[in-house]
Amino acid sequence: MAWKIILAALIGVLIGAALGGLIWRSLQRRQARRVTASRHAAVLESLEVLSRALLQGQVDSSEASIRMSVLLDCLPADVQPKVDVAAIHRLASDCRGFDRGEARSALQPADRNRQDVQRLRLESDQEAAVRAATERLAGVLGDWRTRLSI
Repeated sequence: MAWKIILAALIGVLIGAALGGLIWRSLQRRQARRVTASRHAAVLESLEVLSRALLQGQVDSSEASIRMSVLLDCLPADVQPKVDVAAIHRLASDCRGFDRGEARSALQPADRNRQDVQRLRLESDQEAAVRAATERLAGVLGDWRTRLSI
C-alpha cells in the first residue's frame, strides 16, 4: 500500500516537472519574441530617422547609406512588402574602402581630401538612385512595422 502512495507521488512530481518545463520553455520563447520585436522596432525607427534625414539633406548620402545598409541587414529577409534598396547597399559597398573615425583622423590632409573628392563623386553619381531607393524604403517602413507586429 505504501509503495502505491510513493508511486503516485513520484508520478505527480514527474508530471509537475514536465508541465513546469513546458511552461518555462513557453516563457523563454515569449521573451525571445519580445526581444526580437524590440530590436526590430529600434531598427525600423533608426531607418525612419535616417531616411528622413537623407531626404531632407541633413546627412551625406554615403554616411546614411552605410548606416541604412547595416540596419537593413538586421531585419528578416522575408519582410514584406519587398522593396528595391539595392542602390543603398551599392553606395554603402562603394564607400567601405574609405577611412572612417580615428583612421580618417590619422590621414594626412591631402589623403583625406582625396578620399573626400572620391566619396563626393560617388555620392553625386549615385544620388538619384539612392534618393529613389530611400523614398521607396520610407514608403514601406509603416507596413514593415505592422507585419513585424511592433
